Amino acid sequence: MGLLLALRPSSPPRPKSLRRATRAQRREHHRADVEEWATMDERGLLLDLRVEELLPLLNAAGGNRLSFLGQLDPWADGVLAHEDLPQLDAEVDRLEAAAVNDEERGLVAALRALLVRWRHDPGLALYWYGD
Repeated sequence: MGLLLALRPSSPPRPKSLRRATRAQRREHHRADVEEWATMDERGLLLDLRVEELLPLLNAAGGNRLSFLGQLDPWADGVLAHEDLPQLDAEVDRLEAAAVNDEERGLVAALRALLVRWRHDPGLALYWYGD
C-alpha cells in the first residue's frame, strides 16, 4: 500500500474517476497522469511512500496527536496549503527524533527534502493520494 505526496499548483481538484467516459477517454486520462507523475518525479516534486514503513514511525512520533501527519489516510486524498508548512516542519522534526534505523532516517530525509522544495515555491500545495 502506498501514499503519494506531490507538490502541485493549487487548483480545483480534477475529477477522480471517469465513470461515464469511454475507454479511449480513460486511457488518455491515465496516460496524462503517468506523464505528469514522471515529470514531477524528475523535478523532485513527488514522493512515493510505503505505508508499512511510515506507520510505525508515525506511531513512535505521536500518532494521532500529530496535527497533519497523524491524520494522513492511506485510502483517501487530501491537500495542505503552504501556510501549513511550519506545523508540518515541526512534525517532521518529531519524526526525526523518533527514527531509530537507517530506513526511517532515509524516509525523514526524503520528507524533509520535499518540504525544502516546497518552501522555495509558495505557489504549490502538498497533495497526498492514497491507494
